[in-house]
Amino acid sequence: MQAMKLHRVLVWVSLGLCIAVVALQAARAQNQAAQAPPKYSMLRYEWLKKPWTVRYVIEVYKFASDADKYAQKDNAQKEAKHSPAFRDYKEYVAPVLPFQGQPYAQQDDVVFNNTYSDFGLFVLQFDRTGQLISPHIAPKPLMAKQILDTENRRNVQLYEGNGQPGSNWYYLGEWWDYLPGPLGESVTPALCFGFDDGRYGVNSSARVFTPGKKFDVKEVLDPQAQGIFGCREWTYQLKRPVSVAGLGGQVPDAQGLCAGGFEPGMYKGRLTCPGLDESSQYKPNPKGFVQPYIDVTSYHDKVGKKGTIGHFVGWAGFDDPVRPVIGKFGDRWVCLHECPDGAAPGPIEDIAQWTTRRGWPLPKPGPYFVDSNFKASKEDLEE
Repeated sequence: MQAMKLHRVLVWVSLGLCIAVVALQAARAQNQAAQAPPKYSMLRYEWLKKPWTVRYVIEVYKFASDADKYAQKDNAQKEAKHSPAFRDYKEYVAPVLPFQGQPYAQQDDVVFNNTYSDFGLFVLQFDRTGQLISPHIAPKPLMAKQILDTENRRNVQLYEGNGQPGSNWYYLGEWWDYLPGPLGESVTPALCFGFDDGRYGVNSSARVFTPGKKFDVKEVLDPQAQGIFGCREWTYQLKRPVSVAGLGGQVPDAQGLCAGGFEPGMYKGRLTCPGLDESSQYKPNPKGFVQPYIDVTSYHDKVGKKGTIGHFVGWAGFDDPVRPVIGKFGDRWVCLHECPDGAAPGPIEDIAQWTTRRGWPLPKPGPYFVDSNFKASKEDLEE
């Protein structure tokens, strides 16, 4: 009897020890997992030895006001899993909200029912080494680097610290350095990102899961979609020559000449100076004034009365002239970046007055560069 009791005690003790060992092993495994370095691809840290030429990158978004909350949640989940995937920089960069403080800020625009106070942009400014120098609260300094994707495409990413393999990285976009056809040079290089997928043709997931689907621009123009202004339209406007502020469209001087020595042309019954500067590669044309700003409006009609501002990325290089970034959000014009006279981003109450006093033309719809515009020529195919 005594032996049986002793046996039972030993069994329970052994069982308890086994449970304790299993629990200890599980705790150790969990602790090791928590301390395990992330698995990463070395390809993410093999950078191109190309000079950094970009002065700023902006990401414009109609839901910018709450983007930091979603970014923080997404980043926390990836950190907990030690994911090697990219993090979202918006957790650490405060948005610029140009309608903030306006009496109508909490209202929805009457055209597309988007709230003015939610709309904004994120501004990333760099020095010539690629260091992010605009305000941010990231745990470490951030540096822009480029990685070869394909022959004509480069990924652009931000890296923490010195970019040691395994360090966190943040996706910015990808350069498209080439598009075929005669229009290709007009819209490249273009800094594109995820929301440009589907802006110019059937998006990549639809091509895989719904083969045969046709591109429909109405889907891009939907109020909840990304809009028809994207990376190609940005580059097209960025590469256009800049008008001389206050001179384009004015009458010639006493000698009958315009700034830069250009001859005036007849426009609407009077001699008028062309709206191009003297360094322009284009012939001055008084009938076709070139806009001195970048208009990011996603126009929904050909006359420019109905439009909004979608989700896109823009940029400018160190050698590009400073020019205002403007657009029409709902029924209100707004200056988003590099506004004239050192003004802060904010509403443009009267776009006609705003442009006229600077000798600039009124904004009007520009071209939209869908994929079908870029067909490879016979020469391209032979190369």
